[in-house]
Amino acid sequence: MVDSSPNCFDRAVKRRPLPYLAVTISASMLVACRNEPPPPASPPQDPAVESPPAAPQKTLERGKRRDIETGELLAGTHPGDFDWRPELEPLPFRVKLGEFAIDVLPYPNDPNVAPKRAKSADEAAAWCAEQGGRLCTELEWERACRGPDQHPFAAGTRPCETQPCESGFGVAALGSSPEWTASRFGPSAEFRGQPVLRGKPAASTDRLDERCSLRHPPSSNDGSGAAVRCCYGAPNAARVEEPVDYPVFERPNLSPARIRKLLESEPRTAALAKDLVLFADPEATNTVISRGPGDRKGFDFSTGPLLWSPALGARFLVLGGKSGKSTSFVLAYYVLPDDQYVLASSYIMDGEVGPVTFAYSNSIRPRLHFSSCWGCPGETGKLLFRKPGRVSILQP
Repeated sequence: MVDSSPNCFDRAVKRRPLPYLAVTISASMLVACRNEPPPPASPPQDPAVESPPAAPQKTLERGKRRDIETGELLAGTHPGDFDWRPELEPLPFRVKLGEFAIDVLPYPNDPNVAPKRAKSADEAAAWCAEQGGRLCTELEWERACRGPDQHPFAAGTRPCETQPCESGFGVAALGSSPEWTASRFGPSAEFRGQPVLRGKPAASTDRLDERCSLRHPPSSNDGSGAAVRCCYGAPNAARVEEPVDYPVFERPNLSPARIRKLLESEPRTAALAKDLVLFADPEATNTVISRGPGDRKGFDFSTGPLLWSPALGARFLVLGGKSGKSTSFVLAYYVLPDDQYVLASSYIMDGEVGPVTFAYSNSIRPRLHFSSCWGCPGETGKLLFRKPGRVSILQP
């Protein structure tokens, strides 16, 4: 079973009637067991490592702006580092933005006055227009937050300890509270047409939600409205790509060599690449079904790799196989752009010679099954999608 205790130690769980040892390792558990927000594991998409030594805070002055030069933004959220919300947050992508200017502080941009909150995006835009500016686009906001070193938080690799922190571009208090942007969710989004807010939602107590990539719609919890930050100059036309509604299940063309390389690239699965055996259909699936009553129960079956989309914007690669003579496994990976994958969860079965097959149905989107004896009590497990953006692998 998945162990989500605060200690986050791998547990050995003996199951009956199965004769093998089952161990589950979940990348998402690393987020669940944090007592205090630690620095995220070095994100593959971020070139930065450690935050530079804290510089003395500059004295903030009324009406100050910062010029942001033309440059590339590494936008989006890297799943596994945070509680990724696939229906809202895109995967990492690069985009070039032109120069613009931005207020150092939210409206009225005065360190001696508490930021005012606008009830709507239209009201926020009107306030900026009075200052000769405009609302920032959400990608302009994210670039100002990440700074030139593309940090996940305005303060660097972790949330700000004492507000108002300044980003690498010298823009203060980004991420600590919700702010209006000029952007709206696109037609394919769950919240299509609604304004995009950036910064930690008013109802959130999770300081990891101060990350620069978090985007969300207005909420009933934002009763007092949201802060307003103004930009200046021609707005950048670049937009966030909205989540894709992928087919629920697809069979990718993934070679045995690519699967082996994938196992070797992750320390937690590297040992599985030794003497790797991939089960072959239809023989393997027929063997699993013949061990039980023989009723397929309306499911499709495959022992090969599967692309699984359990929710809007979410996509996982699911693999099964055997290492050596008697260690079978089931793995789930986040699918990233450019043929990249990050381990999301794993289930390793010592003493199981296999074969192991997957059972799935397009009508049951948030789960699929794996089994070594279909229809036999205790011989079938599940892969479950759990918000926000996690996969659990377990046997009841």
